[in-house]
Amino acid sequence: MIDYYLANAPAGDITMEILDGSGKVVRTFTSAGAVAAEEPADAAPADDEEGGGFRGRVAPVKLDKSPGMHRFTWDLRYPGSWMSATRTEGPNGPAAAPGKYSVRLNVGSWSGTQPLNMIEDPRIAKDGVTEADLREQFEHNMRVRDLVSDVNKTVAKLRAAQRDATGDKRTRLNELASHLITPSIRYSQPELQTHITYLYSMTTATDQKIGRDAVERYELLRKQLDQRMAELDKILGN
Repeated sequence: MIDYYLANAPAGDITMEILDGSGKVVRTFTSAGAVAAEEPADAAPADDEEGGGFRGRVAPVKLDKSPGMHRFTWDLRYPGSWMSATRTEGPNGPAAAPGKYSVRLNVGSWSGTQPLNMIEDPRIAKDGVTEADLREQFEHNMRVRDLVSDVNKTVAKLRAAQRDATGDKRTRLNELASHLITPSIRYSQPELQTHITYLYSMTTATDQKIGRDAVERYELLRKQLDQRMAELDKILGN
């Protein structure tokens, strides 16, 4: 929970940035609302609505810029994966690992920064999970998040190509889609997109030590997706 005070209502929007120990911006929030706060009504359906992937809770995120004391809560997460052209940041981004961070508030020409020290939950430490384990989990989840983004972008590119394709090209695209996208029919065999989103959901729900099986699964799915992406490029003549 981050408290801030505004003596007067600023003319423009205010922003709050979370920075990591190196000064790199992790998240940016504004009084206009977060980029991925809520999904537009006309947004394309997420893969979980068509292929049984995981679903996360999406809550509005907006800074109050009225005069007085305010409290803003950061969920301790990095940006989520790319979902669609109208929703470039999904929910359930990787949880930040313990370490040094800072919070920067920008109001008009004024800017102020305060340190933020994130420590491990003592209950997790008591269970034997170390800070090194949490750092390894964070790095793994960032890789898998990017994998989810890549498969979602590939599916979006494939669907766009299917709309205009005819003849043999359309047949080849449909065949590729059958290996990437899980049919909406109940109890369908999950395809690559669903396998990838499921892997992401396995290690983002709680603090834990990442097992070797999750790492090996990532490497296998990364290889499979790279092959499907190359196949799509070949069909499209890229």
